[in-house]
Amino acid sequence: MGQLRDLNPVGCLLLSMLAVGAASLVVLGTGVAQAAGGPPPATLFDFAGVARSFDADAGRVAWIDSAWALHVRSLRSGVETKIHYTNPYEEVPMFRSGPRLVLEYSATPLVLEPRRLAWISTRGAGMFEYAEHVYVAAVGATHGRRIANVLHGDGTDGGYLLGLAGDTAGFAYGVAKVKPIGQDQEFFQVSGGGVFTLTGAAPRKLPGAPPAIVLAETAGRLAIAPLDTDQSTDGTPLATGSIEIRSATTGALISSVTPTGVLRAAALTPTTLAVLAGNRIVRYDIASGQLLGSTRVPTDTAPALDTSGMRIAFRRTRSVGVLDATTGRISTVVATPWRPSNVALDGPELAWAERLRLAPGDVFDQGKKNFTTRVKTIGLPATSH
Repeated sequence: MGQLRDLNPVGCLLLSMLAVGAASLVVLGTGVAQAAGGPPPATLFDFAGVARSFDADAGRVAWIDSAWALHVRSLRSGVETKIHYTNPYEEVPMFRSGPRLVLEYSATPLVLEPRRLAWISTRGAGMFEYAEHVYVAAVGATHGRRIANVLHGDGTDGGYLLGLAGDTAGFAYGVAKVKPIGQDQEFFQVSGGGVFTLTGAAPRKLPGAPPAIVLAETAGRLAIAPLDTDQSTDGTPLATGSIEIRSATTGALISSVTPTGVLRAAALTPTTLAVLAGNRIVRYDIASGQLLGSTRVPTDTAPALDTSGMRIAFRRTRSVGVLDATTGRISTVVATPWRPSNVALDGPELAWAERLRLAPGDVFDQGKKNFTTRVKTIGLPATSH
């Protein structure tokens, strides 16, 4: 039975490596056309430290900095707001490999929250215990609102937050409840939880959805990875290897797929599920689950995908790229001498944060003295569909 190893939200650490190369538009592999005629990438701004998480939408970028403060910046006006949501000495960086932060613009907005943020905070809560929280805020706010809170041991029993996603209607996140079993409680098992959605003031449990990792949300549909409910000597929740597409409103099952290979990330377009499985981005029809095609990507492709329209963005150690969800063709690759740490699509714009190490040190030391980060964008060529 396959496991979503790189999507396991606990106990996964991605080691940073300094990337060296020439900044240019390049060709990647057979059948990849070099972007031509467009402007080069633009550096929008830079700051000391790292972007621990990053997203872009509706002409804004949001990121969590080295000191665990959340920033939102308008690319047009340069106006920036900040939310101090945690004690930086309590936040635990290594226990989350999926996205911590989602920024979404609502096409049919709530009265007071036309643009909203959702993010996850993981903090030490005592000896080998961790508290996980989901926060939301309106863009421009200086404080967040906590909507979920769970507590678990280090690979033992308790509640786990599993994934975060959003679209124009709202946000979704997964919860697993793990209990000890056996005469000496030496085994653990997922005993409850589910998928929760937020479209108004309070989250609600999505009917019919099992305990799962929330992978992506687009156009009122959710991609989730159901959890293995077998007994285990480790309480850390693991996925079974299948992915379900469900209605974000009713919870109804639309389709289900089981990709081959180690599942590392997933994303949704309005019609297509894209799965990074091993060194391939595999595409499925959402409505039927039918396989549409598969595109080989380099082995250093990071376990993260983002979508806008029918485009899928990915990142490597030394570049960022865009794949066409209809044809499976990699249409744009941008190389950089810095290390891309996050990538996001905002309509026809590709945005990313990239960092440069300034001083040697432990991989956990991602402070302002050790790194500098810059945010860059490039306009994408028009699509023919």
